[in-house]
Amino acid sequence: MKNRYQLATVTYRGFTFPVIEVDGKLISISHGYNHYKEVVGKQDLFMKNYNYTMLDILEKWSLFEDICDELSAFYRPDIGKDFDFFFDVDEVKFEPPILYPDKILNAGSNYHDHALEMGAAKPEKEGHEPYFFYKGRTHTIIGHKDVIRLTPRAKYIDWEAELAIVIGKTAKNVSASDALEYVAGYTCYNDISGRDRMIRKNETFDYDWFSNKGNDTFGPLGPYIVPSKFISDPNNLPVKLYLNGELMQDTNTNLMVWDIAELIETASSVTTLSPGDIIATGTGAGVGMGKGIKVKHGEIWKVFEHMYAGKSIMLKDGDTVVVDIDEVGQLENKVEGY
Repeated sequence: MKNRYQLATVTYRGFTFPVIEVDGKLISISHGYNHYKEVVGKQDLFMKNYNYTMLDILEKWSLFEDICDELSAFYRPDIGKDFDFFFDVDEVKFEPPILYPDKILNAGSNYHDHALEMGAAKPEKEGHEPYFFYKGRTHTIIGHKDVIRLTPRAKYIDWEAELAIVIGKTAKNVSASDALEYVAGYTCYNDISGRDRMIRKNETFDYDWFSNKGNDTFGPLGPYIVPSKFISDPNNLPVKLYLNGELMQDTNTNLMVWDIAELIETASSVTTLSPGDIIATGTGAGVGMGKGIKVKHGEIWKVFEHMYAGKSIMLKDGDTVVVDIDEVGQLENKVEGY
């Protein structure tokens, strides 16, 4: 698409800052905009502060989106030049694109094909609403090429490739018909899960989402935020996950039970969504726990027996996982033991 760009947060020589990616080159937004203003003679007080974060940008997204449009158009013809605020992707460290969102809401059981492979109850949309759980905002989310660290608290650790929504303006009690207006963009997400911590037996509560999902490094995110205007249809995007180069997940966001607008509608009815908040939309079929077994709805116990018998495919030390979402990008992470 003409004038397409995407955003990231990177660290270079100890400094962390947001960048705009144009034709493979990373441009510091703060320094790039100030240089642009000097060249074209533009007068404003914007960007006098060089310490803008991605959260700052998203909190003023309507203004910054115009600035990013200008920067992309201005620098694209000169992308081969050697400005000191230009960077190659291999000379920076990618951080999670947002440091750090106020909330990370994760939609559970939101794909028809995943619910079936797990033997979960058949999703019934009529008369129901999406289910969400929280993940941590600092130690849990990690960036592109960061390490997923296994934990001794779980023996069966799994992947879940997901499309994540990035909120671009404050949203409360938003209707589904208006919901997409509140989206700044989309990014890749991997909901790492300690499957054997999911169900507690003979205790007060049956499910433990915190021990299952909330471990450190269990939320890879990024590398880029792609502005929503560059995504043709977020409700019809192929989503893939590769484990050590082998295709494991091959699904599509068109299999979501509740689509993106409906997720935002429900989430914003519960809590005020802030700029920079993340809504992970759930995963489709192809997770490791369900590999090697076919079940019907309501037979989740069979999947657990299969996993405990060592017949599933789980993450292990030395693995590499790649989330690949059309029009959004690739998120790669190594796996290391504890």
